[in-house]
Amino acid sequence: MTTVTTEDTLAPVQPAKHRAEVATSLPPARGQSFLKLVTIELRKSVNTRSGRVLIAAILLIALAALAWQVTHLPAGDVTFDYLLSAAVTGVMLLLPVIGVMTMTSEWTQRTALTTFTLSPRRVRVQLAKFASAIVLSVLVLSVVVLLTLVTTALTGAVTDHAASYAGLGGLFAGAYLTVALNVVMGAAFGAVIPQTAVGILAYFIAPTVWSMAGPALFKDNAKWLDVFGALGRIAERDLHGAVPETLTAVGVWIVLPTIAGLWASSRREVK
Repeated sequence: MTTVTTEDTLAPVQPAKHRAEVATSLPPARGQSFLKLVTIELRKSVNTRSGRVLIAAILLIALAALAWQVTHLPAGDVTFDYLLSAAVTGVMLLLPVIGVMTMTSEWTQRTALTTFTLSPRRVRVQLAKFASAIVLSVLVLSVVVLLTLVTTALTGAVTDHAASYAGLGGLFAGAYLTVALNVVMGAAFGAVIPQTAVGILAYFIAPTVWSMAGPALFKDNAKWLDVFGALGRIAERDLHGAVPETLTAVGVWIVLPTIAGLWASSRREVK
């Protein structure tokens, strides 16, 4: 007859107890903060060759536009508004590409599996991408604004044209708000269409086709979906009594694609 001692009965329990003690001694796992996610996405945007080339191209285009305006000044004062409107033309055209590339990078570079394994809450990651695209675009626009301010001051100092900075507050508000909306629209198209080239084409072609075909098909009612007209009114800080039309165009071209992009990204198969 085998005698079972107290030590024998407790022996199998000790490893499990030991594991529990080790588990409770480990610090609790913490999720990444939203600010951390935004910082990571910003680093991704500027660490790639395509991202750096795009930012450099935007700044070079702005400098070229400023140089052209300075060498072809009209009579009278040289105004900050006059130079800024020329400098931001190319900027407004290319900055939304940052939004598209930010949203499509995970899928075109096949890093989605790694990203969403480390941060499983996809919508939170996608919102961080939207935020990082806006922040990066605002930083680039701020550099363009600073270049314009310096150009205005130097032109007034070395030529017989007086420098004027009238209406700076309104100009800044219109420029930054318009850039933010353009970038969000580009990011929304990138979220819906996870291929960079196709997303960029869709962003440029779809509203352009509507702006040309809409008036022929729907006459004056086409302005309800004219996002270019809506953004132009916002940039001018004057909605010209077209508040419903402006809000409708922004809702259809910016808000709805954003919602659809977040929904599609949260359900897209990760390979």
